[in-house]
Amino acid sequence: DFIEYYVDDIMYFKITPNDVPGEWVFNSNTFYIILNVAVGGTFVGSPNQSTPFPQTMLVEYVRVYQ
Repeated sequence: DFIEYYVDDIMYFKITPNDVPGEWVFNSNTFYIILNVAVGGTFVGSPNQSTPFPQTMLVEYVRVYQ
């Protein structure tokens, strides 16, 4: 019924079926969770000379509840 995103036990985002303009696919179908390290974009801007590379994502665990 919802998806919550946490970093270090702090909830940063919650999404529900009402927030999605299309079909909410997470309750009835098989799906995959893809974890991606994206660099750039509208959140922090494009990379420049001060951007540390390589980027790293450390994941301690991912929980999925039914």
